[in-house]
Amino acid sequence: MKFKNHLIVLIVCAILSACGSNTESVEASSESLLLFNGKVWTGNDAQPWADWVLLEGDKISKVGNGNRYPSADRQIDLKGRLTLPGFNDSHVHFSQAGALLLGINLLDVNDDEAFIARVKETTDRLPDGSWITRGDWGAYEAWNMGSEGSNRNQQDWQPRRTLIDELTPDHPVLVTKYDRTEGMANAIALDYLGIESKDGILKGDILTSALRQIPESSFERKLAESKRALEECAKWGVTTVQDMSPLDRVDIYKYLQERDSLITRINFSPSRLSEIYNMMEQGWVIDWGENPAPAGDDYITFGTVKSHIDGIMGGRTARFFEPYADNTIENYMWRGGWREFSKNLPEFKRMLIQADSGGIQLRVHAIGDEANSILLDVLDTLDQVNGAKDRRFRLVHAQVIAEQDFERFAGRNIIAEVQPYHVTDDMRWMEERIGHERCKGAYAFKTLEDAGCQLAFGSDWPGTNASYYPINPLYGLYAAVTRQTVNGLPEEGWFPEQRIGLESAIKAYTQGSAFATFEEDVKGQIKEGMLADITVIDTDLFETEPSAWLKAQFDYTIVGGKVVYKR
Repeated sequence: MKFKNHLIVLIVCAILSACGSNTESVEASSESLLLFNGKVWTGNDAQPWADWVLLEGDKISKVGNGNRYPSADRQIDLKGRLTLPGFNDSHVHFSQAGALLLGINLLDVNDDEAFIARVKETTDRLPDGSWITRGDWGAYEAWNMGSEGSNRNQQDWQPRRTLIDELTPDHPVLVTKYDRTEGMANAIALDYLGIESKDGILKGDILTSALRQIPESSFERKLAESKRALEECAKWGVTTVQDMSPLDRVDIYKYLQERDSLITRINFSPSRLSEIYNMMEQGWVIDWGENPAPAGDDYITFGTVKSHIDGIMGGRTARFFEPYADNTIENYMWRGGWREFSKNLPEFKRMLIQADSGGIQLRVHAIGDEANSILLDVLDTLDQVNGAKDRRFRLVHAQVIAEQDFERFAGRNIIAEVQPYHVTDDMRWMEERIGHERCKGAYAFKTLEDAGCQLAFGSDWPGTNASYYPINPLYGLYAAVTRQTVNGLPEEGWFPEQRIGLESAIKAYTQGSAFATFEEDVKGQIKEGMLADITVIDTDLFETEPSAWLKAQFDYTIVGGKVVYKR
């Protein structure tokens, strides 16, 4: 137990210095900035294209065409580059993303050499005394094999403490396999935990107990993770994220805002339905007046809670009307037992009704066709019990919709909070899992759009143990427009009738996401009076093949009239 007595102090300044990049702090100012000589797609149907934009303070002041434009305190020559409204990512797990960026990522690691290299990178990034945890080794290999229907005869690769003990004399390490069935601890962590193990491998109750003993991350560590994640958003033109994280992240965001360092706007949703009572007590509810609006200010807003009605298709925990094509026993299993979930459905509905009556906007994870259908039934119930209003009920993922349910979206301001990049990953195995016919209603962006549903695009960054989902919105645009893998397959696209146009995709990633949070009057367009959130790209998406979008870079990201990223 020697190490435990010396673990208390972290070197805060070293953690914070790990976040160097091209991002800049947001400074309160009323100065003006002119963006000129550009190809500006405004998203405003009344003036779809412009040559220049004048920003005054944190708002867009004027938008115009031609080479006569107003003077400004500062100018940026866009040199003909494509300029768009800032992207608004409707679905981000910000705390997980920050932890992955600053901590260790072993998702794609399944050999000794890669493991050693990744540990070395992480120790270089974190100050002495910092714990290195999770990692989820072997995830991608396992999912790739599973997606091919393969049976593996070779033994899974396993890390060993002897590979890294000499590399980590000052960093306790307890990393886990992707399915949490195994963990591996180095010498210093074993000493802290009071466990003896020659190879460091921990399983069963010993692993469970060890994970519980890991000290909670300090405020400074969480702050550093958040700053690193903010930098990544700015790098890829994302000016607002709609985050689902633990409640303690709100303190981090407010801390950054008070120091003019919150370089991305945050719409925050607690990730547990049980938090509705805390939200109502805090006043984090939607003002459902004549013009509904979220609680908060221009940088941090509230009013939504995230919950689940089913699981995921990869683990066969998504809820369908009919059995899985590759498992005819059950149509779904809920985490911890599907029978228990069935018993809890009335209580789940009761809590949704209570949250809705308390002024909270609902966003519910739904993958399977039955899960989505149940939520449409819940919306009917909300109208009957609490009265009709502009709820903007959010179906999170809306992954598979039954054919008979599409018409139920019309005229109801339902939000399909979808992540188009999922298509490029899931198409590898989805037909094997649920069959060709049901896949016709999967990621049905075009049908949803035609049915009158509002698409709100996001990334689901950083992803799952099955795949990494990049924050870069151009990957989402590519997937929505082509319905291909990043390698361009299939050539005609997967269920190509569900492709949408580029303008529709950009609107879903800007205006659609703003509409989802009742902020369409201030975000999503380059228009006079809107917040000055703008991004500049080095590639003209309208004049190049979609494959080129995957290599495009963002040259500027502007939030509230301030350049927060410059390449």
